[in-house]
Amino acid sequence: MLDSINLGKYIWGKSLVHKLHAVCKVLSLLMMIISIFFIDSYVDIIILTIYLFLGILYTGINIKVYLKNVFSIKIFILFVFIIDLVFFDSINRIIFDLFKLLFIVLYASLLTFTTTVMEITFGIEKILSPFSKIIPVRDIASIVTLTLRYIPLLNNEASRIIRAQKFRGIDFKSKNVRKKIEMISVVFVPIFTLSLERADKTADIMDLRLYNYSKSRTNYRQKKWRAIDTCLLILNIWILIIVIIY
Repeated sequence: MLDSINLGKYIWGKSLVHKLHAVCKVLSLLMMIISIFFIDSYVDIIILTIYLFLGILYTGINIKVYLKNVFSIKIFILFVFIIDLVFFDSINRIIFDLFKLLFIVLYASLLTFTTTVMEITFGIEKILSPFSKIIPVRDIASIVTLTLRYIPLLNNEASRIIRAQKFRGIDFKSKNVRKKIEMISVVFVPIFTLSLERADKTADIMDLRLYNYSKSRTNYRQKKWRAIDTCLLILNIWILIIVIIY
């Protein structure tokens, strides 16, 4: 049931996208998300689709892996489609909203598939470093790291609990509303308990490693900023300007 969800998972590789600097990739994602919210024409959709297709191509990861993430939110896509159908008469508005949702999922997948959690944290920390005197940058970066790590962990735990309950005779394909509510509670309660236990253990481990007290932390591996990172950022800025202005 939950095996198709890949968000938050890193896929090892030696592609051009894998070798990009983490700061470049995080900034690129932010600019693309801003561009997505400004979609108001089919030209914008074509530009972002071509850029997305090239990004997927250069990752060296099978496109089926990306489509799994899209398929995993099919219910949410259907929900957005129905809401737009009810409240908006324009077919263009409905198409734009659906593409916005698809683009956000696929561009986010592009980042998480090619960037480790530690690299994402490093990128966020570097981007927010100018505001370190105003906001707790390191704490925010740590929260993002833990959140991204917990997505696949909770997904695996939920899949394991569902399989165990199936062996006990619970039918998760039942169409009865009452039984579906009971099945949600059967899965939700163990996941909630396991989440609290994992959070408690993680807090103890971080405390033992002095995460709460160290004023600065170094990184074991650091990628150098290259010319290709600069070129990619310039390209992203141009795409952002075109989508906003056009």
